[in-house]
Amino acid sequence: MDIEPASGDRADLAQAPGDEDLALLRGFVERGDRAALGALLSRHADTAFRFALRLSGSPSDAEDILQSAFLEVFRRASTFQGRASVRTWILGFVLHVSRNKAREEARRKARQERAAELHASSPRAAVDPEVADRVRQAVEELPEHYRAPVWLHYGEGLSTDEVAAVLDLSTDTVRKQLSRGIDRLRDCLLPYGAAISVAAVLPTLAIETAPPSVAASLAGAASAVGPAGSGVKAGVVSKVAATAVAAIALASSASFLWWGGGVDDSRPPDFAEIERRVKEWQPTPEERRFDEIGWAGEIGEALRLARESGRPVLLLTQSGRINLGRSDGGSQFLRSRALSDPGVISLLNSCTVPVYVSNPDYGEHGTASPEEKRLLDRVRSEARAAELPWGMDCLYLLEPSSGRVRDTLELCKASVERMRQWLETHRRTSPGAPLVQPSSQSHPPAASPESLVLHLTARYLDAKGEIETVRPDFHEFPGEDWIELHPDEWRQLLPREGSRRIEGTLAERLLTHFHPPDMSIETDPNGRNRLEGAELRATRVSRSYVRLEGRLKMRRSFTQVAKTEERLVTSLLKGYVEIDPGGTRIRSLRLISERASYGSQNFGVAVRSAP
Repeated sequence: MDIEPASGDRADLAQAPGDEDLALLRGFVERGDRAALGALLSRHADTAFRFALRLSGSPSDAEDILQSAFLEVFRRASTFQGRASVRTWILGFVLHVSRNKAREEARRKARQERAAELHASSPRAAVDPEVADRVRQAVEELPEHYRAPVWLHYGEGLSTDEVAAVLDLSTDTVRKQLSRGIDRLRDCLLPYGAAISVAAVLPTLAIETAPPSVAASLAGAASAVGPAGSGVKAGVVSKVAATAVAAIALASSASFLWWGGGVDDSRPPDFAEIERRVKEWQPTPEERRFDEIGWAGEIGEALRLARESGRPVLLLTQSGRINLGRSDGGSQFLRSRALSDPGVISLLNSCTVPVYVSNPDYGEHGTASPEEKRLLDRVRSEARAAELPWGMDCLYLLEPSSGRVRDTLELCKASVERMRQWLETHRRTSPGAPLVQPSSQSHPPAASPESLVLHLTARYLDAKGEIETVRPDFHEFPGEDWIELHPDEWRQLLPREGSRRIEGTLAERLLTHFHPPDMSIETDPNGRNRLEGAELRATRVSRSYVRLEGRLKMRRSFTQVAKTEERLVTSLLKGYVEIDPGGTRIRSLRLISERASYGSQNFGVAVRSAP
């Protein structure tokens, strides 16, 4: 359940000292006095229970509703606005929980009916145990972004809309993931002859039940903190009192220690909107198909794996940071097209040793080792001598035994179909498992434990400020950056009181990352980025929160190797730093752009602290 408080200024709890309900609520919000909250809930337990009973028609359901409602009161106590009485406010939670429970009950019955129909047409007894085990194993081996929707839809019977709600994705994205997930299962199970039965077998795997310890722990929490006064006979009143106190006991457990403000103070009114934008602008699984490829770390490692496996090396060279979406030209198109195609990904993982390099790392002043630089120079020299296409942005296929260049393919010609054919033509071995386990290619820096590491995502937006639904070239996926703030830097974001302007270097170093997902290798603000104004201000708004506000104006060229005409970048920024109870550490940081433009194009940037 998600109940947002009404808009408006918070009521001053001290304005009504004679109101006992308000005094009890204030005791909990300001001092963390759980006894005060227990007394408040006990005062209204009977009324709330009777209301829940009339709404649900079932005493057991009414108790469940009451416990959930009281948990919400505990979690959201600091959001009380004072627009109505505390009693009315509490009953509002009862109403919302009741409605949600009724909707969920209707959905549950519909799922049971669908499951019964499926069971009638495909009884569990008809599924061979060996086939079921193979399907279960195949599901477990799916990438998480396919496994979750496939299981929820086919195993648990949720509709695509329900799956989208659970996973916080669009319905279209869920449909695509379901289609691709089932295709992968069928491909995996084809050798066993089980592919045609995937959709029928999956519901039969939903046989696990929650262990008795789960129910026992919940019941134990209630019985361990029963209501005061053992003389009260069992009945509605004692049950409700037990439920009220159990709600507080449960909420005191580790699962509920963080509830959006705690007893420190509540989240600022626009925090949720900033958090929503940060989450919405993150790269999606579809945009990160690049991470499904088992990339070797270096050319030398790829050559070693090639010799051991007999598979050729697929070497991708490009001038940007293709793993971060910070590239241009052919590498942009390659990642968004061929390297996002399931067929190409399957061939790369099963028949080659893929490795990619960024040209600046292999230049004279690059960070690659001397041996790595010699290997890349040799590859290019061999391609040139063999009169094969070669260059900075190119695909090289290397012999597994000698490491010599067998063939090349220019990035601008590496369409999905051309690359599939090219890889098939040069395949030397039967398909097998990836030699390197696929993993995220967007890596945080190796930072000091005392540093604050920030992850930045930048993407183009439409005229309304929303993520584009039709994306032109160079807009297919967001760009990413990682920023490390040392202790002397992030401490500037924590004014003890009032407001502080963040001066000079820190403001510039942060804000010069606020540009769209174009090619970006360096972040020198005096080079490619020509700053005209960068301001950042931190304002202490409560014990737990610092508000960040800023503005940026700079000129920037789209490409970096050969600079193009500069375009004006402008943006306003807002966000929050959340502070730990001691007031000396940053618990989290969220920062987003507002009304950001690059020439005539809109873009959005979201920054969040790494977990």
